[in-house]
Amino acid sequence: MNALRRGAAGRVSADVRALIDAMPIAAALVDDDGEVLHANEAMRIRARTSAPLRIPGAYVAQTPAGRWVFALPADAPDPQMQRLASLGFMLAGVCHEVSNPLAAIHSMVQILQSPRGIGPETIEKGLASIAGSISRVLAITRKLGDFSRVAGEAPRPQPVDAAMREAIGLLRHNRWGDDVQVTYRGEPGAVARARDGELQQVFFNVMLNAAQAMAGRGRIDVATERASDGRLRVRIRDTGPGIPKEDLQRVFEPFFTTKVPGEGTGLGLAICFEIVHELGGSLVASNHPGGGACMELILPGAA
Repeated sequence: MNALRRGAAGRVSADVRALIDAMPIAAALVDDDGEVLHANEAMRIRARTSAPLRIPGAYVAQTPAGRWVFALPADAPDPQMQRLASLGFMLAGVCHEVSNPLAAIHSMVQILQSPRGIGPETIEKGLASIAGSISRVLAITRKLGDFSRVAGEAPRPQPVDAAMREAIGLLRHNRWGDDVQVTYRGEPGAVARARDGELQQVFFNVMLNAAQAMAGRGRIDVATERASDGRLRVRIRDTGPGIPKEDLQRVFEPFFTTKVPGEGTGLGLAICFEIVHELGGSLVASNHPGGGACMELILPGAA
């Protein structure tokens, strides 16, 4: 993430330090070696020492690029704290993404409040611009709210085939998916541990991203199989243009998107990555030798 970087002197930017200090949970920014670059007061109290810190056994939410992590002590009593830690590395990008539409709204309001005469056409365009900016902010906050909401129940066994078929049904009723052909080869009896709706959310978002990459036309091939170690492998391949090599390590970064403005928040795949990671699985993007992009999900199986 561009917002999470060290400067020439190896220091964390002031904006990121302020963000970590303001978080209501014990949080720290650490490097690849586990050394804490900056910690808020709550984390310092938990660690009972001062920076530079090392926090062995911490819960670590790895960013997709693998360069930065937010850490939370593993003995935190509330599992929701771990989910908030996973959400932490998104927040710097949220500040930037929300500030842009808010600045646009502020500028447009100033224009509409101008003492000079404003024509009906300018008013109409101004209100449309404000409405579009507000919609973007709402879309971002809703997605983040869905991910950070306290779960009402612990993960439990969920039939994978049922979740996939529900996700395919949702895609067929979406404007991007109604002309996309989807083939699915399931694994009868395959079960994974997740909260209600999580598998469906992940499958739908991955397939929706594929449909958008194909501009609403093409084919998505999905296959689920059980590995010898009991884990479940779900492959989702499209017939689109594939993913540029330089973007393969960035597709799961929050707010990274190649879509035209207004066609997405850039949070769908990032949230999928975090959900799968939290469940103890993995999500990897690649290009298929035969063409198109391929997403491979590894999920821990359940009895």
